[in-house]
Amino acid sequence: MWTHAFHKLLESLRRASFSSFLALEHLQDFIYYAYTFYTGLLEEQTLRTFRAGWLEALGDLARYRMAIAAMVTGSQAPGPEELTAAAVSAVLSASPPPSVPPSSAADHASNMSAKSSSASEKPAARIDDSPSPSVGLAAAKLLDVEPEKERWRGIARDWYAQGLADTPGNGKLHHHLGLLSREKEGEELRAVYHFVKR
Repeated sequence: MWTHAFHKLLESLRRASFSSFLALEHLQDFIYYAYTFYTGLLEEQTLRTFRAGWLEALGDLARYRMAIAAMVTGSQAPGPEELTAAAVSAVLSASPPPSVPPSSAADHASNMSAKSSSASEKPAARIDDSPSPSVGLAAAKLLDVEPEKERWRGIARDWYAQGLADTPGNGKLHHHLGLLSREKEGEELRAVYHFVKR
């Protein structure tokens, strides 16, 4: 079922998504449909004998989501893709326009927007002139959000590991885990372990 009903269509959509944004959207929708389909099969008690196949398919679908996350973040405009301390520091260190003194950059921007929205020469009435609240560097360090690709890598690893728990001698699942570990920096030894276990 995986080979004929899902994998061929997923591969066709993946290849087409390199040149078509519409194909990328259809690929994402189809992956979520297939993911829902396989989790439904996994919950069926009458199909328990096929559980290893369902777990492998769920891991493969998570790997497709990893590929999509890499494609989407690679096609976005350059800039920080996550909220990290480095990204916050980079934004804070950016200087205001040269004609405006650094100490009054926020006041200048608020005055300009107030003047442009006002019909007369008087600035529009404001309730609070205090600067907008900031998360702060300490809180930003704690908000180090995991990239989507890494989140799906963990999900794929969990599905494959669950399959290995059910069928410990399955070399194909070790191969999949080796591929996941090979792509991650610092997990080369784990990749070798899984490839040897295969």
